[in-house]
Amino acid sequence: MQLTATIQHAIQQHAAEVFPQECCGVIVTGIYFPCRNVAQGLDQFEIHHQDLADAEDLGEIQAYVHSHPNASARASELDLIQIELHQKPWVICAYPEVEFQVYAPNGYRAPLVGRNYHHGWQDCYALIRDYYQRELGIAIPNFERIDRWWENPAHASLYLDNFSKAGFYEVDSIQRGDVLICRVGRTEHPNHAVVYLANDAELQSEQTEPCIGSALILHHPYQRKSVREVYGTQWQERVVKIVRHRDVKNH
Repeated sequence: MQLTATIQHAIQQHAAEVFPQECCGVIVTGIYFPCRNVAQGLDQFEIHHQDLADAEDLGEIQAYVHSHPNASARASELDLIQIELHQKPWVICAYPEVEFQVYAPNGYRAPLVGRNYHHGWQDCYALIRDYYQRELGIAIPNFERIDRWWENPAHASLYLDNFSKAGFYEVDSIQRGDVLICRVGRTEHPNHAVVYLANDAELQSEQTEPCIGSALILHHPYQRKSVREVYGTQWQERVVKIVRHRDVKNH
């Protein structure tokens, strides 16, 4: 896709109009189509669904576009994840210090250890899904969820309502690869899950720093980076259920 001077000018103009919010839009048949940003935060963007539908009526989307106000055009980790999900190039425009970068899908995937937290994309359940896919070759379905769903009694209990739908069943003993459903704090629903690594912290799908200890877990704490740590008393007391996937062999 060619980022012409005309397209760059149109994007820059849109970025100026909505500054300091992020602008967003798409490129269709060589033309920039500006869209409304319905995201709540100034450092986020979400294209209005009707604007996206209108753009798709004009032809195939060639690229997604958004601006980075008061920042560089370097793609964030969340940007890189979204690029892979959409499988389309992304154009990022820094503003007001204008700079353009174009990113194409290249197979990026966030590490299991040390990834940043983004609810719904990189949270404790996303880590479970990625661990099972990369380490065990098992695909686990995703479930839609809102931030802090665990505090809402009217919201489905993500783990308790769905673990059997995802192919898990409850067990009494524990082995490597099991998922421990936990309650962290006083919440309406059990709100966290960890993978039990037993005494082997090594991962097959990526190189990691050594992690010493017995009875280790892998998990993604809320608003923190994903980590491995010892499955100590504080975690044992939080466990509500131990579940095992039907495609994992008993040891």
